[in-house]
Amino acid sequence: IGLDYKSDGLYVSSEGDTCGMPHYFRQSADKLAKAQRKLRHKTIGSKNYNKQQKRTAKIHRHIANQRKDFLQKKSTEIANQYSFVCVEDLNMKAMANRGFGNGKAILDNGYGMFLTMLEYKLHNKGGKLEKVDRWFPSSQLCSCCGFQNQEVKKLNVRTWICPKCGSIHDRDLNAAVNIKNEGLRILRSAA
Repeated sequence: IGLDYKSDGLYVSSEGDTCGMPHYFRQSADKLAKAQRKLRHKTIGSKNYNKQQKRTAKIHRHIANQRKDFLQKKSTEIANQYSFVCVEDLNMKAMANRGFGNGKAILDNGYGMFLTMLEYKLHNKGGKLEKVDRWFPSSQLCSCCGFQNQEVKKLNVRTWICPKCGSIHDRDLNAAVNIKNEGLRILRSAA
């Protein structure tokens, strides 16, 4: 299977499945902000400050545990179903720091942690996680005929029609299929 990263979810698979990531940080943002505001008004080093600091840390821990639980379940589901998974080798830290305006969403979905979990689970089951080069033009290539469409470089283009073969492509699904095909090519050339 091929998995393409999706910032408002977690991934889109080459089978057409979309994994919707619950945004746990966004769900708890109001509660966390309230706890942090209370902490700001306490005297540093006092008993009340320490109590409020523990309450704030508990909310952070809860969000992290929710995220880890979800990612563990999703990675186990994929590792049980497939023995060979292809993904893009993305630099998540650089993507979060760039001016895309969705850095918090990128960091909230924990894609890097998901890949780490998936890799060790596949390895334990005798499978393999193949990382395709991040500069591979997965969303620009037509999965039917191989034509490279330069217009798809713009992130706002979500669907496009191949001028060569006339196929209609969803950007994320097409990228997932191309990632799978490239991963299989890498596997065959290594064998």
